[in-house]
Amino acid sequence: MHKIAGHVARDRNKDRSGGRRAKRNAVEKGKELEDFIERIAEEHGWRVEKRRKYGDRILDLVISKGGTVFIVQSKNTDQAMPSDVSQTRKDFEEYVRWLLEEKLGISVVPILVSRSFSDGAKGRARSYGVLLYTVDELESLLAERARAREDD
Repeated sequence: MHKIAGHVARDRNKDRSGGRRAKRNAVEKGKELEDFIERIAEEHGWRVEKRRKYGDRILDLVISKGGTVFIVQSKNTDQAMPSDVSQTRKDFEEYVRWLLEEKLGISVVPILVSRSFSDGAKGRARSYGVLLYTVDELESLLAERARAREDD
């Protein structure tokens, strides 16, 4: 870990020029950290996949061994920000969705049931992929899906 920390300090001084060079250096620093994490994981017997697309997202690293999978978002910066945590959560959610749907054929659908929904709730639900149902609508959905399963 100290090896990378040293790289961060040196690269930060080089990146003060700004512009495209700074962005390119930030990408290079990110790949450098990913390569470092890959090496240490493999040294400990873990399987590593780098920069692979799962569903709609490209994940930095997926590290697995036995029944454990780590979804790793790497940021080679002095300090991670709240947006980095959000990105990591989104990567995790997309990987789980991909795993369930693509590998196991299981659909997991988030549903909020209420008597009614505010415009704000409707907008947030659209952006989060949450389905909104009244109790009656949910009952109809469940009955319809049950009949469809019987027909299969």
